[in-house]
Amino acid sequence: MKSEVLITGGGGYIGSHVVKKFLKEGHKVFVLDNFSTGFRQALDNLKKYGELEVIEADLTDFEKVHQLFSQGPLKAAATVLHFAGALVVSESMRDPRKYFINNLAGSVNLLESMKDAGIKNVIFSSTCAVYGDSQYVPMDEEHPLNPTNPYSESKLMVEKAIKWYADIFKLKYVIFRYFNVIGADHDSDIGYSSYPPTHLVPNAVRGTLGLAPFKVTCANTFNTRDGTPVRDYVDVCDLADAHYMAMLYLEKGGESDIFNLGTGRGYSVYEIIEQVEKLVGKKLDRSPGEARPGEYSESFANFGKASKKLGWKPAATLEKSIRNLVKWFEKNPNGFLEPQVP
Repeated sequence: MKSEVLITGGGGYIGSHVVKKFLKEGHKVFVLDNFSTGFRQALDNLKKYGELEVIEADLTDFEKVHQLFSQGPLKAAATVLHFAGALVVSESMRDPRKYFINNLAGSVNLLESMKDAGIKNVIFSSTCAVYGDSQYVPMDEEHPLNPTNPYSESKLMVEKAIKWYADIFKLKYVIFRYFNVIGADHDSDIGYSSYPPTHLVPNAVRGTLGLAPFKVTCANTFNTRDGTPVRDYVDVCDLADAHYMAMLYLEKGGESDIFNLGTGRGYSVYEIIEQVEKLVGKKLDRSPGEARPGEYSESFANFGKASKKLGWKPAATLEKSIRNLVKWFEKNPNGFLEPQVP
């Protein structure tokens, strides 16, 4: 019998794709989500793939979370995959308290509950934003850490908390530092559903499909090839594969470690817009926006460590990722939300 796993934030964009991967691999999956940004419908669409139990709870409620682990169903989980948390950079600059409470305090509550329940393996969804602006590219895991906003600072704090729990209580971990995540499920069971979208590629796709007006939200004054920020765009289904490989790695006794997940190539904002325009066949407004606090110029990954230790490498092309997202929004114009006037 395959191990049982807990996925926090499993109703979210990345979390739901990981839920599907584990269900299809034959695992029983528990999802813990407060559904402040996640979607029950995403999980309803996935129940056909296997045994899925959904628990509504907030990680900041220590008593409830601890009880779920100590006396409830979560005590049977062998591995915890932790996605729950707030993740919008601009919001974190306006409301840092939300990010330190949700991301850090919620994560510490989770770690404490795992420790008391005797659950040793955790896989954490961190971010390349902990590096800040690149001092060199491609960025490896030894790149200096310099968060430039409360979101990335909170993620780095959680990384440090996990390491302390590992040192003191023998927890085993894999920490993934994602670069920019794009794409959607190949079958369109699940996909990007935040509304309004807060990321470039979903906004550009919806703009070319005529679902909403599109506007560039960044400045074009960065020290990059066309003045717009350069990012590494990795497919969400490739990320799901990495999480499964990480679980197997820990189950086989692999050492705790940190891994970058990216493609090793960076695209500027204008280059992404060009790709979307080419695939959909409609031009978008490229007028630059204002400079945003906490935004850095360029980052793309060196993922060699994940390739060597986990056997992972990205499979999807940028074109395939965008095509899957186009297919998703053609079927679900506003994600899982009821149709709205843009």
